[in-house]
Amino acid sequence: MLKQNKSSYLLLLLFTILSLVGCLESRRVTVQVNNINDRVEVAATPRQRQRGLMHRELLGKDEGMLMIFPEPQEVSLWMLNTRLPLDVGFFDRHGVLQSVMSMQPDGGEQLYHSPPGTLYALEMNRGWFDHYALLPGSRLKLPYAMTGE
Repeated sequence: MLKQNKSSYLLLLLFTILSLVGCLESRRVTVQVNNINDRVEVAATPRQRQRGLMHRELLGKDEGMLMIFPEPQEVSLWMLNTRLPLDVGFFDRHGVLQSVMSMQPDGGEQLYHSPPGTLYALEMNRGWFDHYALLPGSRLKLPYAMTGE
């Protein structure tokens, strides 16, 4: 009986730890671009940014991923194992949109390079930036200070 309780306790502990890790991996926040609310997953660690939106089958209308980099820089993104056509907006340290690029699923063959000084990359469904007429100069507003590792 004691051995069974110990096994049950260890399974419960493992499940709890995995659940907490899962919560950290998929932290969601609401951000705004020119007063348009977006519900996004935050990718602030190298591991989270590398995984990005891989293996997703769909995104909601105003859902996406906000990648946060440790410092302003030119970043390169790819579409490895990403099934959804996406647009990515590159924002500087002040939250100003610098450019938008469309990315097509291609097995990771093409690299998409941001302008120098990119601190945030916002990946959304293809056409999202056009739909809301979000052009360079649009402003990203975060719910609180966010930094990347």
